[in-house]
Amino acid sequence: MRVIGSLRQLSPAPMVLPRLQRLLTNPNSSLFDIVELVRLDTGLTARIIQISNSAWFGRGEHCQTLEEAVNRVGFHQAHQLVATAAASAVIEKSLPVYGLDSKTMWRSSVACAFAAELLAAQIREDVAEAYTIGLLHAVGKVAVDSYFRGRMPVVSLSDDGFPLEYTVSEKAQLGFTQADVGACMLKNWDFGPLAVEAIRSQYAPSEALLPYDRMAAVIYGARLLRTVVCQGGEGQPIRADVGALDSLRMTETELFGFIPDLRALMTKARQITEIR
Repeated sequence: MRVIGSLRQLSPAPMVLPRLQRLLTNPNSSLFDIVELVRLDTGLTARIIQISNSAWFGRGEHCQTLEEAVNRVGFHQAHQLVATAAASAVIEKSLPVYGLDSKTMWRSSVACAFAAELLAAQIREDVAEAYTIGLLHAVGKVAVDSYFRGRMPVVSLSDDGFPLEYTVSEKAQLGFTQADVGACMLKNWDFGPLAVEAIRSQYAPSEALLPYDRMAAVIYGARLLRTVVCQGGEGQPIRADVGALDSLRMTETELFGFIPDLRALMTKARQITEIR
């Protein structure tokens, strides 16, 4: 795909995430295995140490090494630490083609990750994988923005709000959406079919290949919750797709019931950037 071809300069850090997922599902894995996975990437190592010293994770002495950072948070919490650090290379970017600054992109991605985690836990899907997929749900926008930036005439994509978001504008300009691009990127990064299909089908979870429709519905629902929390109630009232609700086995009221928890998690998440 020509859009992905314009991304040779993108950091390869997210490529550690599929291997991290396999470590977490292996009962014989240890914190040492996580350290061995990321220690050869100096940029990722530095970011993990930085986050471990944030107000969110920080306690006691200042961490100086990757081993100290991972030990501080523990085995399962290390997934969020490594995933957030690895994905920061692509989610902390300004995307002028979309009219998004880096702060908005980060907030949207992290909110979707937390929301996906909450929904996955409710329907007994893989929580760690849901967090990662939610974190990277808009990664295709980075490739699309890179492709269009500097081209003439200047391209500006428009947001139609949830659930379509930028898809109408993307299809008019490219013939496909950022979700299609993101799915290709995850496949190239060696993510499994669950993540690839959930990203591809995030706008239409009922069209996802079985058995990945439930995770696609999780990401759809996470996008909805992310939109409500990040927009702060602005815009038109948001309604959930009936098919997605059926896959989640939730009513609309039950889905919106996760909003207070998500807001609390986002308040906590902002402490990530408060480096001691």
